[in-house]
Amino acid sequence: MQSDKLYYRLFKYGLLFVGLLILVLALTSWFMPDSMTINGEKGTRDIFVTSILGLFGLFFILTFIAIKDKFAVVKLGNQTIQIEHHGQDVVVNWLDVESISQIQFVHPPLYKIKTRGNESILWFNTEPKYFNIAGFVTDISDMGEFIKKKKKELGI
Repeated sequence: MQSDKLYYRLFKYGLLFVGLLILVLALTSWFMPDSMTINGEKGTRDIFVTSILGLFGLFFILTFIAIKDKFAVVKLGNQTIQIEHHGQDVVVNWLDVESISQIQFVHPPLYKIKTRGNESILWFNTEPKYFNIAGFVTDISDMGEFIKKKKKELGI
């Protein structure tokens, strides 16, 4: 069982894409206000709107920079976990896992894992099979069920 690579890329680069899109929108609203139409009226150059859009864009890009190194692709085995992070494959025994838990309110399901000998916490996703009620996400994928079984078995 392996992390879904499409959602890995969406989680990792989604904030960068949204931030750049908002910055382009902010620059367009300043340099070419006539190209934007709002409620049938031509746009006007407004420093307030441009500043707010620019700040939102910068916020998304700075958030991307802060969390981009936390994402990994994980392949779960019965005895080991293979973690692909920064182009390196690291094989970790299940007994070396200090904690593994699902991050709530994020869908598709996103998990965080901490292993012995590694100071950082890594984030990985599972398959996009989940149940969502009012923001609470329940992972019903095979990978999610396997993680629950291993947590119970090893007392993690």
